[in-house]
This record gives sequence, C-alpha cells and structure tokens, in this order.
Amino acid sequence: MCIEGRSMARLRILHVYKDFEPPVFGGMERHIALMCRFQREWADVEALTCSRSLRSGVVERDGTKVTEVGEWGRFQSAPVSPLFPFYMRLKKADVVVVHVPNPTAEIGWLLTRPKGRLVVRYHSDVVRQAAAMKVYRPFQQALLKNAEVIIPTSQNYLDTSATLIGFKDKCRVISLGMIPEDFANPDVSLMDSYRQRYGEKYLLFAGRHRYYKGLHVLVEAAQWIDAPIVVAGDGPERGKLEAQARELGVEIRFPGPLSQEEMVAHLHGSSVVAFPSIERSEAFGISIMEAHACRKPVVATKLGTGVEFINADGVTGINVPVGDARAFSDAVNKLMNDDTLREEYGATAKARIESEFDARHIARLEYELFEEMVHAH
Repeated sequence: MCIEGRSMARLRILHVYKDFEPPVFGGMERHIALMCRFQREWADVEALTCSRSLRSGVVERDGTKVTEVGEWGRFQSAPVSPLFPFYMRLKKADVVVVHVPNPTAEIGWLLTRPKGRLVVRYHSDVVRQAAAMKVYRPFQQALLKNAEVIIPTSQNYLDTSATLIGFKDKCRVISLGMIPEDFANPDVSLMDSYRQRYGEKYLLFAGRHRYYKGLHVLVEAAQWIDAPIVVAGDGPERGKLEAQARELGVEIRFPGPLSQEEMVAHLHGSSVVAFPSIERSEAFGISIMEAHACRKPVVATKLGTGVEFINADGVTGINVPVGDARAFSDAVNKLMNDDTLREEYGATAKARIESEFDARHIARLEYELFEEMVHAH
C-alpha cells in the first residue's frame, strides 16, 4: 500500500529479550522467534539477547540474526550483563521491541536510550516476587512511560493488570500466535499406543511442573475425575505431585518430558486437556492454543488473564474458579461424558485457532503497527 510521503525503505526492527528459541524453549522465546521469522518478509529483523555464558557473539537462530551478549550469571532469572546496554546502544533500528518482564533490557534501555521508537511487548505482570518488585518497579514504570506503544497479549490482561492501569491510553492489544500445522499430523501409531496405555478417553496436562501451573489442584481433583489422567512434562514440583498422588491414592501417569512428535500424539490421543493454573504468571496459555489446534476442548481457570480469552467458556471449553478442585473435576466429567459437546467445543476451538491465532497473522498485525508508528511523523 502506498502512503503519500512515506519512505519505501524496509523497516529495521530489533526484538530484545534475555533468551531466544532455540536454545531456550518457552512461551516468550517461541513468540519472539516466530515474530522474527515472519516479520523478515517485510522488514530487516534482528534480536538481542544474552548468551548464558561469558562470551558475546552473533549467531543465526532459525534464520534470524541474534546478537548474544555475555553475562555473569542470573539473579532471580534476570541476566547480570554489564555490556548489554552498550550492545543495545550500538544497534540501529527504527523500532526497538522490548519484551517484558525483562529487567536487564529495561534498565539497559533506560541507561542508553537507543535510537528507534520504543515498543513494549507486555507479556506478564511480575508475580510472587514482592521484594524484587520494590526495586524493579521504578525501572519498569520509567520504561512504560517512555514507550510509544505498549502491546499486551489480551484485553483481559490489560483490564486486570495493576501495572498497566495508568498506561491504557498507549496500549494496543495483539495476542500471541502459533503455527497450527505444527500440530496437524500426529503419528497415528504413537497415538494408538498412548490410548492403549492410558485408556481410550484420557485427560491430559502437558507442560512445566511449576507451582503456578496449579497441578496440585489437578491431583486433588483426580479423586473425583472419572477418566485416566496423564501429567506429562517435568519441573521442580514433580516430586511433590507424585507424593501427593500416592497420599491420596489416585492413579496418575507421569510420562516425563515429551518430544514435539510425542506431544502432538498425546494431544490428539486425549479427549480433554487440563489447564489448572492458579496465578497471573499464566498470562496467556500457549498450551491451550496447542490443545485447540488438535481439536481438543480445555478445562481451565478464571485467572483474569488471556487464559479466559483463548479458552472461551462454553465455546471452546469450560473455565472454573481458581483452585476449586471439585469444580474442575465436575467440568472434566461433563466433557468426558458428553461426546457431542466435546466434539462441538473442539471443532470451534480448532477453527478459532486457524482464523485468529495463526502466528503469520499476528506477525503482520505487529508489523503494521510498527509501520504506522514510524510513518505517522
């Protein structure tokens, strides 16, 4: 599209975070990698991260040029990287996208004020780190004040975030995305083997075993769930969960971490997917999108975050009060016992993923916003 007076030069976009995928596999890292991949079609795109070592250098990750800055280690998951601000200053970009929470990059931007329009991609509030937040909050507030645009991942999160309440006038909501076809073709033999191992209709959770995932609520709910339960993945809470299951006398399968192929087969083989998260750390719910892409309804919780936006209650699944094991089990049993409802929710969920949450569409929405910012003045 031709706009009078605008330059035809390609935009230069810099995405800034602490890690990239690969080598780190997580929701924020995945989003950044996908945005870089697809925005390269229309712009010159780079990423700036830390290296998880003392070394600094430039590498190619998934086709994207990534500058990895050396660090001394991590404090409360934030890289300690004295050189990070200087590398940020050296980058020449029209748009600098700082993905937060990310103290290293936020402080780095404030110290060096690099050229380029500042966009803050707001993924989550800081939860359960009250002491650190007292130190971090002034820097975060200063960054948000300097941002030209703030991009939360859902209207739900924007409406309920205490941090964003004073910045709503500069917020533009754009969700996260995924590649639906990555979950489209399961290995049928694997899928059949899981159904033989677990049962024809099983409930699946797949993800990291962290406190905020609420898996202890799922284990409690297992007392009343009339279906086999599979809790895949790994993490610091796994030992506690296995002990809790033994104490309650409930049978739950813990197959451990899954490869991508195993994950897709587990999802397609399941009947319902569980998402019992209990804290706002669960800002969006990538795992819900993955379940929906496999045509599976989800039982999730009412967190006041993007979880409820993705898992539309009574449309693509059922959302229940946070921490309510009885309500969770009732919702699972309702779906397990109603094949028609389960199929209806699953079909709607899959169609919605393809129409609203395709990462290529999300990347284009972000790019058009950046272009609008740069060419508005």
